[in-house]
Amino acid sequence: MNKQAASLTFVFFFLTLILPVHVLANNLDITNVRLGTREPSSKSLSVLFDVSWENSWRNKINHDAVWMTVRLHDSRASLVEKRLCQMKAVGINPSGVSTGSSSLEVEVPSDKTGAYLRKAANDAVGPVAVQNVMLTVNYESCGFSDSDQVTASVLGVEMVFVPEGAFFAGDRGASTAAFRQGSVDSDAWAISSESAIPVTGAVSDGYYYTSAGGTDEYPTGTGFSVPAAFPKGHSPFYVMKYEITEGEWVAFINGIPASARSAHDLTDTTHKNSDSVIDRNTIACSGNPLVCTTQRPSRPVSYLGWKDLAAFLDWMALRPMTELEFEKAARGPFVPVKGAYAWGTTTISPASAISVGEEDGEEVVEDPGANANYGAAVFTGGDSVEGPEYSSGPLRGAIFSTDISDREVSGAGNYGSFEMSGNLKEWVVSVGSSDGLVFSGANGDGYLTTLSGFAGQANVSGWPGMDTDEARGITGVKGVGFRGGAWDDPSDRLRVSDRAEAVSPIPSAASSFGGRGVRTATK
Repeated sequence: MNKQAASLTFVFFFLTLILPVHVLANNLDITNVRLGTREPSSKSLSVLFDVSWENSWRNKINHDAVWMTVRLHDSRASLVEKRLCQMKAVGINPSGVSTGSSSLEVEVPSDKTGAYLRKAANDAVGPVAVQNVMLTVNYESCGFSDSDQVTASVLGVEMVFVPEGAFFAGDRGASTAAFRQGSVDSDAWAISSESAIPVTGAVSDGYYYTSAGGTDEYPTGTGFSVPAAFPKGHSPFYVMKYEITEGEWVAFINGIPASARSAHDLTDTTHKNSDSVIDRNTIACSGNPLVCTTQRPSRPVSYLGWKDLAAFLDWMALRPMTELEFEKAARGPFVPVKGAYAWGTTTISPASAISVGEEDGEEVVEDPGANANYGAAVFTGGDSVEGPEYSSGPLRGAIFSTDISDREVSGAGNYGSFEMSGNLKEWVVSVGSSDGLVFSGANGDGYLTTLSGFAGQANVSGWPGMDTDEARGITGVKGVGFRGGAWDDPSDRLRVSDRAEAVSPIPSAASSFGGRGVRTATK
């Protein structure tokens, strides 16, 4: 069972006060965070904590992992701003790292923005529960000096590894605007490398573009090139197991500077326009500085606009997913099944009945065979007793998964990610737009814009929507769209290769908009 944890830990630099830590994940607990050894000569500080999560695995093909970032903030400040700090060293189990168990390992990537914690050996399956995991950061990298009094927090999200390798994009013409090889050839695109893809008006055996007619989308048959730098899904990457949750969103917005928070207020007029529950979104925000809360931290967060998603991903040192990566993560390397969903078949059954009681992250769907949330289903059970606004909308991540369910019944993608068909439509970087093809796959760095009037935006060069003045960050929505379908969509929109909304530069946000992030992996 997957459950969201939501708590906060402050550990004083010179004191020993320990409270619960704030966590970002569906069934992940990071607790007992405390400061360890400080070495002024190297500007390093160790942070120790305990970690547990369920349903972990590693085999010869792929594995899951927890992506963790360490943040410090000034304990004397009246408002918390959590600053991401760089790790001390890179590599597998580098200096300053302890896993708490010989069965686990830590990898720190070259940008030092965080660390992966995962099982160390193949053929390892089962829950993780370890104490005294240690990461060491350079506190000078996040703006602190030897004399500062700070508190620490460790934030994590569960991810799954998508290995390097060839795959197909498209489902042999079964879905709207699916990738195909020619005007009369419905075979899928074969993605065999990260080299540039020459898209032409081929009749067959090429790379042919079929348009859904979105704003600024290439017309059908247009010739263009998908650049070598554009992430195509052939190279390895990590993708979040679950869609971003309300608990994760609250941690984000309450952890960024006060001046940045209003830019991503999901209750303002360009989003939900209410602090009340609407379509099962329970986010409420008020005060000056703005502070947000949630009643359901394990529920995927809706009303995410493109700028909101980009800011969250940049802050967590992740990045957006391209629509080619979406198909790879969902389908894997297999030959496409016409019209298949993320679980690899065309079998689909809607949820309608939630187990009785408050939805605390342990709720389950009681419909036999149900494996997706779509068709604007009106639920019974669960929170539906509270009224109509609780009866239709997103369900918690992996709600269809049980100890005995297979991939089809659990609604899982090939590598272990959930709800890639249905629940919330997910923002992706588009292939069919010149504004999307500028994307080179740079990961976020943990920091957002600070320019007055534009504070709080993602500021990674090359991400779609970047302002001509990059100090303003992402201010537009060109070059992006949706994949996967949502709770209020017909079943056709849930197909892996459906591109009806793959180019959808929509400036506002709706109760069907969500998303997840990815991160480029080390080869």
